[in-house]
Amino acid sequence: MYHLLAAPLTTGAELKDWILIITGNVFFAILAMRATGHFLKKEWGEMVTMGVAAVFVAAVIWYPDGVKDVLTGIWNKVAGTG
Repeated sequence: MYHLLAAPLTTGAELKDWILIITGNVFFAILAMRATGHFLKKEWGEMVTMGVAAVFVAAVIWYPDGVKDVLTGIWNKVAGTG
């Protein structure tokens, strides 16, 4: 009966996906509120800056492995090890 109530997590991939979905939705809700505030106050520079930062944060949230590969590649080029 216990196995019907809660399925065991074998790798944690399901939990990771669920957390990323919730985090992404919260991120977009906050982004929409801030963007609306900047738009209404006509703070165009801050709105663009927030948009650029939002793209980076969204990439980290939804594509963490890809961001890790890109940043590792950049570091290897800078350090001369790659």
